[in-house]
Amino acid sequence: MIIRFYFMCVSAVLIHKVCLQVTVEGVISGSVVLPCSSTQHDHKLQDIDVFWRHNGSKIVYDIIKGKNSVEQQEPRYKNRTETFLEEYKRGIFNIRLTALNHADAGEYTCLIAHSSEHKTVELIINETTTENGTKSADQETQKPETDVVTSSSLLWVYIIVAVLIMLIAGFVIGCRKKIQAALFSPVLTEDREQCQK
Repeated sequence: MIIRFYFMCVSAVLIHKVCLQVTVEGVISGSVVLPCSSTQHDHKLQDIDVFWRHNGSKIVYDIIKGKNSVEQQEPRYKNRTETFLEEYKRGIFNIRLTALNHADAGEYTCLIAHSSEHKTVELIINETTTENGTKSADQETQKPETDVVTSSSLLWVYIIVAVLIMLIAGFVIGCRKKIQAALFSPVLTEDREQCQK
């Protein structure tokens, strides 16, 4: 029973991690930052290879050996993407996409080759809103970072709760076995004595 419970807890945590996807919203002609960070830090620039793809195949941006590489970039992303070179050593490979249009909507994948990490960002493009409802560029760029922090924090909460539940279940089962052993041990001894007579 404890093993089954353990696998359920671990599966729940892993499923949450696999399904973890950040959603970013942008507006027509605006810009957004698409987040991508590695769980490993203190990278050597020459070891860093990161590949950004849109809807699985369109080459948005590549970072090869710590340097920006736009030779293979799809023409529609030329002069519309940028990264933050100073962040690479800390494992942050965000890209900014400007002059947004409806064709930019969809799933963006960030593959961090040296650690085999894979991040997914869903970009939703909204029509420009009225002047009262328009988001500033600063608000748009802050939202993805907040989502990443919230998702990471939530994952850690799930992990801690799962570990605590497993510890409590193990303690309860251990105590239950000790109580059963203490209760039934005299009864078994009396039964054996009566059988021998």
